[in-house]
Amino acid sequence: MAVNRASIVDDNFIQLVTSFQTVEQGDLNQEVDGLKGWEITDIFHTMMTSRHLDIRARILKKTDRSYYTIGSAGHEGNACIAKALRYTDPAFLHYRSGPFYLQRSKQVAGVSGAYDVLLGIVASNKEPIAGGRHKVFGSVPLNIPPQTSTIASHLPKAVGAAFTIARKKRLALGGSIPDDSVVVCTFGDASSNHSTACGAFNTAALADYQHLPCPIIFVCEDNGIGISVRTPNNWIESRFAPNPGLKYFSANGLDILESHRVAKEAVDYARRTRRPTFLHIKTVRILGHAGSDVEQLYRSQEEIELWESRDPLLRTAKLVHSLGLWSKEEILIQYEQVRNQIEALGQQAVQHSQLKSVEEIIKPLAPLDHQKIAQEAK
Repeated sequence: MAVNRASIVDDNFIQLVTSFQTVEQGDLNQEVDGLKGWEITDIFHTMMTSRHLDIRARILKKTDRSYYTIGSAGHEGNACIAKALRYTDPAFLHYRSGPFYLQRSKQVAGVSGAYDVLLGIVASNKEPIAGGRHKVFGSVPLNIPPQTSTIASHLPKAVGAAFTIARKKRLALGGSIPDDSVVVCTFGDASSNHSTACGAFNTAALADYQHLPCPIIFVCEDNGIGISVRTPNNWIESRFAPNPGLKYFSANGLDILESHRVAKEAVDYARRTRRPTFLHIKTVRILGHAGSDVEQLYRSQEEIELWESRDPLLRTAKLVHSLGLWSKEEILIQYEQVRNQIEALGQQAVQHSQLKSVEEIIKPLAPLDHQKIAQEAK
């Protein structure tokens, strides 16, 4: 039987912050490693929002209102990648890139990233990109095409999108994507071994070899495990660091300052050179593969607790507090305010209905008109 450790991880955060000692108040406008203090707290707020979305998905599951519990716990640092990019840079996202989606949504007025995610979790027919058909990260105003990213099927599409940026300019085609845009594509370490992914890496490198612009940033969110199968130690860096045609960058995804700094370096390189780039972000996976995952079957209790102790929310809370950006009381207030906000949005989301028939599902996707078919067949 699966053990829900969400409440344990939640309590770990509260207990850690409660134990903080008083420090001197800092300046929200001071710059630390390329980020203003207020930008650090903004990223921290995104991370807390993502965590509470993961917790809320599991709570809703208990009443059969949640249909998707794969979350981003442990991957919250990918919010830093969104911070380093423009919202006009097309993003093809992995299913653990929720913090990226939330951080990017802050760049566009009128978009509630948290509510979008909740609508997908409950399979609401009001969900803006898939209409309740599937839980994906996607948004037209955020330039995030919807992806089913499980087997890396989105990587070739991302390469095509990157290659098209220069091609459409040569062909004098219009479009809303600026000519200096880059394409970002996130995926897990296990997906990097899939033949579809390898084809995408090779195509991007081949384009670069022929001096054809292909400004794509492959972002590997490496948590060391694919569902229940471990990735061999150092496989990603051994495989990709020496890869011709892919400029390799690496960062500790648990450290938001390092993650943002290296992500910005990778983005700046790809934008300036128009060449393929590989960004290796080392993360951890917390709360199992999904809410139904029996993680104890392939991880010992000691190992599970070890990964939980590396929770990026714990590390970021220490950073925010040590810099005097928020007191421990302010951190706890923010954390509970986000919890309450996500709960309220979740209550709104479950008021919507789900798609109930095959006809309803396919109607806007493949409208069937027998009369038009007959006319075309003549």
